[in-house]
Amino acid sequence: MKNHALIPMAAAVLLAAAGCDKQSSETTRKLAELEQKNHEAADRQRALEQELEDQKLAAERDAIERERVRIEEDRAALERQQGEEAARQDEAIRQREAALANREGKLEQFQSALAKKEDELQRETEQLSDRDRELAGREALNVAQTDQTEPVADYGLFYDSLASYGSWFETSDYGYVWQPAAVRDSNWRPYSRGRWACSDRGWTWVSDEPFGWATYHYGRWTLIRNRGWIWVPGAEWAPSWVSWRENDSHIGWAPLPPETLAYRGHSWDSTVDVQFSIGARNYSFVEIRHFGSPIYNYCLPISGNGDYFQQTTNITYVHIANRQVICGGPKYKKVSDRIGRPLPFYRLEIDRHPRPNRDATGMRPRIKGNHLLVSAPNIDVAWNDGLKPKRIKDRLESVTVERDGKLSAEISDRYRRSREEGRQQAKVSAVQAGGQEKLEQRRERKRQDETDDLAETPGALPQRNLPEAEKPVVRQPDKRPHASLEEVPAVPADEGVMETPEPLPQQPLDEPIDSARDQENQREDVAEVQEDGRKQQRQVESPRRDQQDEMPRKQDEQARQLRQQEKQREAEQVREAQNEVVRQQREEMRVQRQQQEHARQRDQERAQRQQQEEQQEEMQRQQDKAQQRQQEKSQRRQQNQDRQRQQEDNQRQQDRAQQRQQEENQRQRAQDDSREKQQKEKDEDQRKRNR
Repeated sequence: MKNHALIPMAAAVLLAAAGCDKQSSETTRKLAELEQKNHEAADRQRALEQELEDQKLAAERDAIERERVRIEEDRAALERQQGEEAARQDEAIRQREAALANREGKLEQFQSALAKKEDELQRETEQLSDRDRELAGREALNVAQTDQTEPVADYGLFYDSLASYGSWFETSDYGYVWQPAAVRDSNWRPYSRGRWACSDRGWTWVSDEPFGWATYHYGRWTLIRNRGWIWVPGAEWAPSWVSWRENDSHIGWAPLPPETLAYRGHSWDSTVDVQFSIGARNYSFVEIRHFGSPIYNYCLPISGNGDYFQQTTNITYVHIANRQVICGGPKYKKVSDRIGRPLPFYRLEIDRHPRPNRDATGMRPRIKGNHLLVSAPNIDVAWNDGLKPKRIKDRLESVTVERDGKLSAEISDRYRRSREEGRQQAKVSAVQAGGQEKLEQRRERKRQDETDDLAETPGALPQRNLPEAEKPVVRQPDKRPHASLEEVPAVPADEGVMETPEPLPQQPLDEPIDSARDQENQREDVAEVQEDGRKQQRQVESPRRDQQDEMPRKQDEQARQLRQQEKQREAEQVREAQNEVVRQQREEMRVQRQQQEHARQRDQERAQRQQQEEQQEEMQRQQDKAQQRQQEKSQRRQQNQDRQRQQEDNQRQQDRAQQRQQEENQRQRAQDDSREKQQKEKDEDQRKRNR
């Protein structure tokens, strides 16, 4: 806006100077220089304001994450308490969470506005050729081979830096893993709070989270059942570690699993989903028209991932070029055409040195013109697997990874072997160093040396990777530059003006001066000649000097008018912005009150329903128990009756059997008596005949 307002003023100056035939070209050239310098001053101001806004944004996000961790710690302590005091503290924590959500919402709005402003600034940056536009997003563009640098840190950098934003756990499958406090939010996913930037090394994730420099460029993420997302450390840096899917309307990405850590220097193509069973629940999808914006506001609900997964095709192309990892995904040209404007394109500048631990935002990515500055310290040391965090929250005995299927035995065995090799290397390194204690002393000395080296240039990134013109400016915190003509240096008086004629030389004296009078007369003649020369010089210089004096006055007047107009516009914009903020705050408070009221009503209704359901369930349980007891009594009574009848039947059968036996015995005795009687009669008859 300032540059457009300067054009009419420059035209007025040009018309005012048109009467001077000899100086018209010089005036035009001066005006062009002034306009160019004003443009440069405005660019510097925008860059400085952008850097200040970035710093404020990073500090606010860091404060939000730290507040989230404190809330989590307070919640954990609250769970160990009982009674009314715990209820009051729980209410206070809920209020803090609501305030935190409100702050985060405002931060997201500010981030969206800042992203739009960055996009406007990037439209004046490097233009890509047609061939580069076709290759961007898939291939490396003019990436030079880098020499292998010495390690400057180890896993201890992760263990110390990330402890402020989450918790470390110990697992049997993956070793020490980290989980952010933000995982309590059911909508949180890796690679969701930030934006994608197309660079000369593929798609680079620019995270808004203070721990993003580590967790999205080193190591891998995996989803654990009933636990959430966890991060497994790794030593290899990349712009991102994701698998890509797309169709004509949507783009999706998912973190690569930890098992890929066993394949260092390996390329991954469209078969990676099948090889490692990466399913729909691991993906984040957005509409392609929102791909260039901050992702968090446009991530589609995970409930629709199944449909998006079936409707998209895998386009992953992670490969190695000149010993650097290239994250190939969607084509830059296709995305830009679908969005309707060219996305910013960046050249990556790598900072190989870690920031001191006290610098919470020193590792965040920063944009300088068309360069994206990222922190990527080399942490590839042999003793990494022998280190452990200072504070471990818990040990996870068994973890179940959310996958669409089982990994092949080859992949599982290779990952186990790689972990075992890492542990063996750590043991060997400790032995070579003279024991674990001496190894720790060596690490501490190296960390102190790094801190001392960085202390020499506090608050700034190392400049050896940047061109001279693109080194960041060290800004005083209490002084903000204003892009106006006041900053433009004045044009020197001897620049762009006709040369002043030299003073007339003294007349040479060919004949000697014989007397003092002649000598005096000669001096007077010479003085007259010199005075005439000076008069002529003043006559020539007078209009030029007047014109030179007039131009600064005109420039000052123009500058004052411009400053006054700019101040008025800025005041109006500030008032409008303040009014808009007040309206937004009131609207947010009204919406928040409504939401709280609705939530309170829902909670009351839910509590009432739950109480009624519990009462009904209790009554039903009591009825079921009474019926069960009645049935048991009936069953016991029936069983007793059955047993009694059975006993009676048995007794009757026994009685009948005894009766039959007695009757049989009686018949047998009767028969015996009859036979005996008959025998006696026969014997008697025989005796009688014998007589």
